[in-house]
Amino acid sequence: MAAIGILGPGGVGGLLAARFGAAGHAVTVISTERTAAELTARGLTFRGPDTASITSFPAARPWLTTPLDVLFVAVKATELLPALQRVPASVLGAATVVPLLNGVDHLALLRAVYPAAQVIGASIAVEATRHRPGVIEQLSPFADLVFADGTSAGAEVAELARAARLSVSTHPDDATVLWRKLAFLAPLALLTTAADAPIGPARSGHESWLRPLVDEAASAAGVHSVQVDADAVTARLASLPSGMQSSMLKDFQAGRTLELDAIAGPIIRTLGTAKAATTTEVVQVILSAGR
Repeated sequence: MAAIGILGPGGVGGLLAARFGAAGHAVTVISTERTAAELTARGLTFRGPDTASITSFPAARPWLTTPLDVLFVAVKATELLPALQRVPASVLGAATVVPLLNGVDHLALLRAVYPAAQVIGASIAVEATRHRPGVIEQLSPFADLVFADGTSAGAEVAELARAARLSVSTHPDDATVLWRKLAFLAPLALLTTAADAPIGPARSGHESWLRPLVDEAASAAGVHSVQVDADAVTARLASLPSGMQSSMLKDFQAGRTLELDAIAGPIIRTLGTAKAATTTEVVQVILSAGR
């Protein structure tokens, strides 16, 4: 049994807390004071696409007080810095840190904040939502994790997730894990948010944006020696259920801060605005429509 921490019990963090708890691990959720109180008093309720609601009672605290074997960081990129104050480096020690954030720039920050820890590249593809603190629903039929297993720590976390019956694949390289996720996520998030619509209407209404967004993300990945199959990404986006919404679209419609820099920033900074012309244009549309 592993001691697993979840920093940020939103859609992704709540899903992981429920799955690892069901597998028999000691799960500690680190969250805001309000959410910690909700989980302590009412528990964590999780519903999957093919399962009934399950309620569990993981340990929930507003800050980490005991060491962990693994810490999953599942906050949004816009919330990362304040969230890390809840996990002191001296308490975390030599744990394995698994960030499931959007973008590619967070690994360097986490390695600087937690120099004794093993920070590995990882990503997740899923549509999950938090209806209220402690109530999580997985909406997509898939929840696919990818871990960089070039180190023993990465390989061990991958096996831990497989044993918890999670869908897992691996690649030895951090950059490949993160850029391949971004090359799919950026077109999805930017297209749906600029269109203010789920992926189906966004695809049909703004077809001229779709392939250039994919191509620019793939080109940026290539600068970092990561190969991305733009045709495969485009086909995957075309196959998504028409009602699927990106988390950025949900944030946009709710008036929350957007992860625009985490998702579009690496592409524009890598290529420049001229070579990332469509990405830049779509970001400008989103900024102009900001609520």
